Amino acid sequence: MKGKILVFDDEPLILKSIDKTLARIGYEVTTVQKREDFISKIKEKDFLLLIFDLHIPEITKEEIMNIALRENPDIKFLIISGSDETEGIPFLRKPFEINELRKMVKEILDD
Repeated sequence: MKGKILVFDDEPLILKSIDKTLARIGYEVTTVQKREDFISKIKEKDFLLLIFDLHIPEITKEEIMNIALRENPDIKFLIISGSDETEGIPFLRKPFEINELRKMVKEILDD
């Protein structure tokens, strides 16, 4: 097992795709769709990486990152979104190719 990744997105197909892709290459993937599930799950495990969408109802990027960092100061981030690139944080524009996702995750976690 390469490590634990939490994926937070409100689109079930995105969650399923990322889960299958990263699990195939050895990561333990947990997916969540809602704010309360994110808050609960981030406290349960020591995640290496949080992959999240910028546009999730009832929670902002800042809240997501602050909650994650409070629980795990060493967690890394990958933002996935159809818009709004974020300066200084690894970003993957939707729709993305599976190979792009694998490459980006490897780069972030090997850093």
